[in-house]
Amino acid sequence: MARSVRVGARLAAAGCAAALGAAVPGAPALADGAALPESPLGLVLEAEEVAPGGEAVLRTTVSNSGPEAVEDAHLAQHVAEGLEIVEADGDGLIADGIVNWRVGVPGGEEAVYTVRVRPAEHAGESTASTACLLLEGEDDPTVCASDAVAVTEPAVLSRASGKVDPAMVAGGAGVALAAGTGWLLWRRRVRPV
Repeated sequence: MARSVRVGARLAAAGCAAALGAAVPGAPALADGAALPESPLGLVLEAEEVAPGGEAVLRTTVSNSGPEAVEDAHLAQHVAEGLEIVEADGDGLIADGIVNWRVGVPGGEEAVYTVRVRPAEHAGESTASTACLLLEGEDDPTVCASDAVAVTEPAVLSRASGKVDPAMVAGGAGVALAAGTGWLLWRRRVRPV
């Protein structure tokens, strides 16, 4: 489930800490359910489930409900240690587990940025990822969002697919069919008329 926090410049550190579920020293504390100052900018991070060895997409949507365009903002998508970045869309630059984009969003519109990831062998059941948007000239993020990539166990058949010989499966099905047909013929002969 994606969590998004809208913050003003003064409460940016506390707002991003709330999105991350952590405290920032020196930042004003936010009580559970406390309203943050309204901002025309919104950020939503959505993650998919993924099986080990598979790939998932992290989709970050930057929305601008204000009348003026946002130009030269910076979007930083932090990808957790248990995930390997496979690819970032557009002009996303990948460095040290972070994908960075220059963002421009016209008033009343939104822009979507995606990162394709693969869980590492040692990844746990869930690996969190966080995205933050910084406006030009601001030191603190204006808005942050966080979500977790759920690493699921592969289905039994998909785990067995690499270990099962298709010829053996076909042979087994043929034997089962022959045995079933023989049993039906035997039952037909033995049954009194």
